[in-house]
Amino acid sequence: MKDERGRLTRAIDAVATGFARLAQAGLSYLLVLLLAPIFAGSAIWYARGGIKRLGLLDTNKLRFEDQLAAAVPMGVTVGATLVVLLAVWAVLRWRRGLPFARFGAAASAWLLPLLAVPFALSLFQKGIEKESPVVTLFFAAIIGVITGVSAYRVLPSRPLDEGDAPVRVGLDRLYEALSWAAVLAMGVAYGWFFTKLSITNHHALVSRTIDLGLYDNIFYQSIHGRPLACTFLKAGYHGSAHFDPILVLLSPLYLLYPRAEFILGLQSVWIASGVIPIFLIARSELQSRPLGVMLAAVYALHPALHGANMYEFHSLTLACVPMLWTLWALSTNRFRAYWVLLGVSLLVREDIPLMMSMVGVTCTLLPGGRLRRLGLVTIGVCAAYFLIVKAFFMTSSGIIMSGPEAYSYAYYYAELIPGGKGMGGMLLSLVTNPTFALRHALEREKLLFLATIFLPLALAPFAARSWRLTLIYGIAFTTLATRTAVFSTHFQYSNSILPFAFFATPVAIRQLSEGTLAKAYGLDAARLRRGLVVAALFTSLGVSFKFGGIVDNEAFRGGFARVVRELSEQQREHYAWVEATAATIPKEARVGVTNKLGPHVSNRQHAYFYGQHAVEYVFVDEQELKADRLKRHREDVNSGKLVELARRRSYALFRTKEVPEGGGDTDEDVTQVLGDEQKDP
Repeated sequence: MKDERGRLTRAIDAVATGFARLAQAGLSYLLVLLLAPIFAGSAIWYARGGIKRLGLLDTNKLRFEDQLAAAVPMGVTVGATLVVLLAVWAVLRWRRGLPFARFGAAASAWLLPLLAVPFALSLFQKGIEKESPVVTLFFAAIIGVITGVSAYRVLPSRPLDEGDAPVRVGLDRLYEALSWAAVLAMGVAYGWFFTKLSITNHHALVSRTIDLGLYDNIFYQSIHGRPLACTFLKAGYHGSAHFDPILVLLSPLYLLYPRAEFILGLQSVWIASGVIPIFLIARSELQSRPLGVMLAAVYALHPALHGANMYEFHSLTLACVPMLWTLWALSTNRFRAYWVLLGVSLLVREDIPLMMSMVGVTCTLLPGGRLRRLGLVTIGVCAAYFLIVKAFFMTSSGIIMSGPEAYSYAYYYAELIPGGKGMGGMLLSLVTNPTFALRHALEREKLLFLATIFLPLALAPFAARSWRLTLIYGIAFTTLATRTAVFSTHFQYSNSILPFAFFATPVAIRQLSEGTLAKAYGLDAARLRRGLVVAALFTSLGVSFKFGGIVDNEAFRGGFARVVRELSEQQREHYAWVEATAATIPKEARVGVTNKLGPHVSNRQHAYFYGQHAVEYVFVDEQELKADRLKRHREDVNSGKLVELARRRSYALFRTKEVPEGGGDTDEDVTQVLGDEQKDP
């Protein structure tokens, strides 16, 4: 009786052990070995059917016959995969005695990326990025997680400097050359592509005086001895909107080709050069050239960078690169270079000191107090520069430009500033009603904005100890805003976040790989770094594909409008007429323009908004004239005050019959001429 009971107990234990091993095997490798070919087979069937069949992914309205048809390639793929795997294992078992568990675990690691195929295929559905942005970002994140885990499991943990010394030195030089070649190739490709794209978009006549014509005029005025002058703005000075002396330093380059096209190309090349500091920072933090190259690719793929690049020209868009160089100098203990580069960064725009002061705060909080003095000096320098600029160079000393002579952007935060009380009103709102501010900052569109910013970086910046503090200003600046443009990747304002997010990514990955959590779970540091970087790269590919500017999609915009990627014949003819007509206007003449034609005549001393100043020539798109402005224009034409010189549809050039001596100002302000559209500093 006891023997029978013992045999029964042993049998039960054996069955339980068998089930436990099977369950463990299923979770570790068997499930992947089964699902990977199934997913691959499904993807093959959908892909062979083209766009029409891909559309069924979103509705799941397959007929029963189609479902049976889809099962065939799945079955074939599963069967073929299993046969191949078993054959390979049989050979390895015969030659090396390899257990199936070890073989299965290795095979599942290599096959794991196939689980991402259906999600990647879903991204090819037309319009998914517009109709379901949350789902699109989620699919991109899943792709990143799957490929990152696979990279962790597959890539060996082996330092590159193993082996004989001569071989090691030779390989090191080769790796260095190949790494720099890859980084520079990315930079050149980015610069060429976005230069071409931005100029094409400009030639489609969709760019505006605010802001491309404005900045083009600043460059022209600066090289002719009038630094930061701009005839389109109040008092003829850019300080009524921003203080950005970096433009004066760059203005000699404008002599090479003094047109708006040049500054568009300059902006694209400037942004493209950011791959270099990103590569250097990542290589230093992660001790790996390949990972540095991959994070440089993550930078070049980022949709927020593309959106800022394609929204005409802005000084804030230039900020990312010098700030990255500044952070590189700091992270590599090049302190002399740090102070020089910090100075260059401050010259980009008047609010850069507010951003860089967070670097100073972070330095004071770093462990060991090594950079505490540097941090305090940084805070002092930033504060002093900001106060000097506001006191002596800008028309309003208000932090958010709330003065009467300024182009105020206090309206960005209208809901947080009851009564229009400027920065003081905002601070009172934040203190007295923090729940409203938080609820305001966590709106769906703002969370989508933050997801688009941080998902391509594998959310790593939030894990960067101390350095995540540098994200606070940019996140608050964008998410507390009322105006949609401020928390959109289609505009320049994301540059208040991007340089710190890019810098914090390799720092966070290094800290995670060396942290107690990784050690507690027995994770290999080198593999973890590679896995996280690969996850960021593949997430970036997915997000950039559906929200970036490299590939045409339904979500990407440059500012307010879709980007024109290729000119139609009609657009070519319109642009040719505009350029030929603009060339007939004497260079010294005073010209009044509407918003869309301004960038094509802004490279002169006297260019104004139509109705803002008395002028000799009027160059307008009459479709832009509204209400009273259109009525007065027609009265001037009918009365003979404006003599038509050339016309193409709604585009027209007029000569004024009588011009007051000196061409003095009219009683109209640019706000009246353009309305709210001008409010985009």
